[in-house]
Parts: sequence; structure tokens; C-alpha cells
Amino acid sequence: MKKSLFCVSLVLTLGVFRATAEEMATAPAYIITGPTNALHWTGLYVGGNGGYVFGNSSVAYTPNDPASRQQSIPSTDFKMNGGSAGGQIGFNWQLTSLWLAGVEADYQWSSSKGTTGSAFHLTGVAGTSNMVGTESIKSFGTLRLRVGAIPASALLLYGTAGLAYGRVAEGFNLLPSAIGSASTGGFSYSCVAGAACFAGSSSNGMWGWTAGAGAEYAITNNLTLKAEVLYINLGVPSGTAAATATLAATAASSYAAGFASVSFIVARGGLNFQF
Repeated sequence: MKKSLFCVSLVLTLGVFRATAEEMATAPAYIITGPTNALHWTGLYVGGNGGYVFGNSSVAYTPNDPASRQQSIPSTDFKMNGGSAGGQIGFNWQLTSLWLAGVEADYQWSSSKGTTGSAFHLTGVAGTSNMVGTESIKSFGTLRLRVGAIPASALLLYGTAGLAYGRVAEGFNLLPSAIGSASTGGFSYSCVAGAACFAGSSSNGMWGWTAGAGAEYAITNNLTLKAEVLYINLGVPSGTAAATATLAATAASSYAAGFASVSFIVARGGLNFQF
């Protein structure tokens, strides 16, 4: 009898040991992949993104002196479009199973640029001259708060708003239609066909605000795919187009370029890695 009980106990012990060994063999894979339905959004994350900038602007030129006041340059509208690419870093706090708050900062390089031409008759120069203005967004970034809802454990929908900053450059080039000059009140300009009669450039570091919305989807416990749309307003830049050549004993005539507020929409997608 004792021998039979010993055999039964041995068989049961070997069976339990074998089942446990099989479970342990599969445990590491389970730990590495992890089910997304157990995802928790709290933590630091970094990532990269790419997108496209859509914007509209306008420019008007105001005479600065008696010589330039002899004529006016009409305002013109133009589009500012181009690509963007950059990175972001942020931190999420999952407040409950349904709500999240966070903060994010990003920096973007941009190829967004717009060009416009303003045709007018320059005093003392025959024909129609053309003032060409350009504006480009060299870079921009944001510092934002995010508030989101988690309708499913792997999906985050959020609204966001905060500060925006950027580097915006302007350029001006007036091409005359013929040789000519004008001088009034101690200011003058002297133009030669085929060369810039008025020119100028500026580069402005600007601050403003942003607001938008987006979504993130967890591909794994650490990797999320994001899509986002932001409206950004950086304020109003300024610049001056001055005469490149003058008549003797006079100062250079000039125009002040007044651009509309630098505002645009950026639509972008990217990836985040959460630690």
C-alpha cells in the first residue's frame, strides 16, 4: 500500500513540475510584448514628427520719406506653404482610466515660404516696376498643455494649447522697368534697369500662441502613433526696403513693409516612445 501511494505522489509531482516549466518557458515573451489593454499612459516620452504648413499672408508698403511718398505700392495677398519636421518631448499623467493631462514641447524646421509681387509706377522711372516680397518660416516650436480622454485603453484623444515661438525672415527686391531717379526733401533713389533699385531683408524671432487637437494610438506598451493639427499665430513681423543707390548729398529713400500676422496651420504625424 505504501509503495502504491508513493508512486501516485511521484506521478502527480512530476506532472505539476512539467506544467510549471512549460508556463515559465512562455513567460518572457509575455512580459516583453505585454497586452495593450493593460497600457498605462503615465510617463516621459520622446518622439519625432513630420508634416505640412498651410498659411496665408499679405504685405503693404508704407512710404518713409518725401521721395517715396510720391508713389504708393498696393498691398497684395499670398500663400505660405511648405514642409516641417522635428521632434517632441513630453510627460503624461493618467488621472483616471478615462482622463489624462500632460505637457509637451516641440521644435520644428520648416520650408514654408511665400512670394508676392506688387506692380506700380515708380516716379521718374518709365513703365511698371515690381516690388517682390518674400516671407519664410525658418523654424518654429511650441510649449503646450494637453488634456485628453481615453475612450479605449490604447487610444488617446486630446486638445492642446500654449505658447508658440518661431524665426521668420523677410526679403524685398524692387526691380525697375527702366533707368530713372527722383529726389525730394533730402531723400532720393537712383534706378538702373536689371538691378535692384530698393532692397532689404530682416529676420525676426517671434512669440505667439497655439491651439489644436490630436490623437495617439498605442502600437505597443512603449510605442505610440500620433496625428495632430495645430493653429499657430506668431504676431506681426516688420521690414524695410531701402534705395540701393542715391543721388549726391541725399539720404536713401525707403519703404516700410507691413506684413499681416504670421499665422498658419500645421498638420503632422509622428511616433512617440514612452519610457
